[in-house]
Amino acid sequence: MKTHFALLGLCSVLFLGGCSSTSSVMKEPAELAHLDSFYTLKKNWQVKAETMPNRDSEGLFFAEDKKNIYVATATGYLMALQKKPTSRWQDQVIWQTKFASEVVSGPAKQGEQLIIGTAKGALISLSTNNAQIKWQTQLSSEVMSYPVIVQQKIFTRTVDGKLYAIDFETGEVVWIVEHEMPTLSLRGSPAVLYHENILYVAWETGIIQALSVNSGTLLWEQRIAQPKGRTALERVVDIQASLVIKEGRLIALGYHGKLVSMNPSNGGFFFEKELSGYRDFVVDENRIYVVDDSDVLYAFDLFSGAVQWTQTAFKDRLVSDLVFYKDNLLISDGWGYLHWINRIQGTESVRVKHSNEYGDGNRILRIQVRDNILTLLDNEGTVTQYEVVPSNLALFKKESAK
Repeated sequence: MKTHFALLGLCSVLFLGGCSSTSSVMKEPAELAHLDSFYTLKKNWQVKAETMPNRDSEGLFFAEDKKNIYVATATGYLMALQKKPTSRWQDQVIWQTKFASEVVSGPAKQGEQLIIGTAKGALISLSTNNAQIKWQTQLSSEVMSYPVIVQQKIFTRTVDGKLYAIDFETGEVVWIVEHEMPTLSLRGSPAVLYHENILYVAWETGIIQALSVNSGTLLWEQRIAQPKGRTALERVVDIQASLVIKEGRLIALGYHGKLVSMNPSNGGFFFEKELSGYRDFVVDENRIYVVDDSDVLYAFDLFSGAVQWTQTAFKDRLVSDLVFYKDNLLISDGWGYLHWINRIQGTESVRVKHSNEYGDGNRILRIQVRDNILTLLDNEGTVTQYEVVPSNLALFKKESAK
């Protein structure tokens, strides 16, 4: 039996395959220094579904078109919401539907179809117009990884170590690749990465594989995390962070492993760094920005791997996946704070707190950035759209400078 564990809420929780008991460890988070923020958040709208268990949110993302945004919750809801603010929250919701099983991945969108995966192993295609189901395919187990749609196929993974290629129009299985899974791993599975007719897959064994998109044939594989230690927990390795290709380099981060830059054509290393992490990182034309499993942030030179800066101000604050906000990095922490980080220096420039009528400082599970608009999904199942605007301090200083 495969066992998962995940870092949740404000503590580390071990899920021991079917057992009801859990073991929790709480670390003292770094105290935030005072910061005068030049920006604040203007709430445009907010819609609530149901409180979600954090462990089932890793495969959930926003999908969108010109007018609408689509989001699923781990409690089984799938919603279509207007991007433009309306006078009532009921009008913000175009449609919503609830499934008997938890939705644990998606929605992914192509054309007028949405693709979601459920905890009961169903991969479902629905209409963006009214949520009508076009087809439903039963896979072998929980569909945890975000569905990737390329070449009229859907590529997704199940927790029992299978990678599926599914026909986008019919839902028929085109091919399956199986990988032997470890007994213990982190909860969740990153999406596959498609690039130039190759699928790059990060497995819970600490191995990255390159596969033919047409047949699933193995082209090469490389290990970036090696089990070591005396106890089962010490020997856990995994790759949870999404893979990135930038400037001809495949970047990967292993839990109890390494940060590596690889040749996408053969898996050879350009450089390796001893670093353990599981959150999604981001890459620009010059640097790789990473958060490790102690919530310390790093910037590495994209080409040499040299450390550009290190930021320890958020240590043990349960930092989220990294995203870009214009010239800054944007992260959230386990207490509902959003932090803007200067890319060049690694210093915090802006801090605001997300809260709503359902709770103060709810943990943010997903952040989408579009210009100065933020859309958030939090652990209360609340979707919030904010506009980032100058704070009173910024306006005061602007007036004083005249």
